[in-house]
Amino acid sequence: MESVLLAALVAATPLASTEAPGAAAPLDIRCFQLMAELAEDEDPRTRSTGRIAAQYFLGRIDAAAPGADLAGAAPAGAGEREQLLRQCGEAMQAGGRDFRAIGDALAPPGRPTV
Repeated sequence: MESVLLAALVAATPLASTEAPGAAAPLDIRCFQLMAELAEDEDPRTRSTGRIAAQYFLGRIDAAAPGADLAGAAPAGAGEREQLLRQCGEAMQAGGRDFRAIGDALAPPGRPTV
């Protein structure tokens, strides 16, 4: 049991960062700002996805630096918006892999089929 808990802890531990402790990643703040914009879109699907993604990045920011200045980063320009969307999507996918690894580590071993 202890090995499963240790594996989950290792899987959940973020890799070392070059950022100062307690500092929110600039990408997280920029992604939050962009997703908050998308949360106001006319298309209901885009609006819904933007709301969920904004909450995801807000959680990352709040965990790293509670009370961080969310208006500190410059908004994405028209040319860099697509690149920022791609970076934000990659960050969310990486987070999803982390959660799957934790779930796999905590899942009981499969039962043999007869």
